Amino acid sequence: MQAERFYKNMIDQVKELQLKLGYAKETVRLYYPASSLNALLGTTFAEDAAGGRALLEAVRQILKETEKERPGLAGTAISLRGDRFELTIPPEGAEYIHQKEKYSPFLQELVTLFQTNHHSTLEEICAVFERASSNGYVCEKMPEEMDFDYVIYFKDALVDEYFYCVKMEMGHTIYHRFMREDYNRSISYAK
Repeated sequence: MQAERFYKNMIDQVKELQLKLGYAKETVRLYYPASSLNALLGTTFAEDAAGGRALLEAVRQILKETEKERPGLAGTAISLRGDRFELTIPPEGAEYIHQKEKYSPFLQELVTLFQTNHHSTLEEICAVFERASSNGYVCEKMPEEMDFDYVIYFKDALVDEYFYCVKMEMGHTIYHRFMREDYNRSISYAK
């Protein structure tokens, strides 16, 4: 299993949350569908009750085994809530991530743009991507049946591996960040 990718995603989500809302030493809850956890871990557990229990135990084992490597995240727990998995990071874990993990300059600039300009243009958004990578990025119009207007991502996933889906509606611009696998799955559902 790919425990490192799981931890990176967890930390990336908490950092994005802290950038958007500010840091507070409080419990953080993240929610994952089974398909996302399978993608992060490189597993293929079925998306049924038995597969859900097996996936739950696999993540619990990862959390237990890596507490020595990441003592600041000790006490992080996972549970099954309906058809989603709830990852609960205790206040000490939120503080650990805030103090020990660096903020991505790219993500800081992107979040600041959206916070200070609620009607950001596509050109302004793309300029943030342009400044973050000399290897370029891709900006594509999304199919009409999708909930978003554009998808933007870096050609080099080492800069940032996520796909940013942008929606412009009634004078407001929002984005949502997806893992590649989740983005690809959402596109296939729309077809």
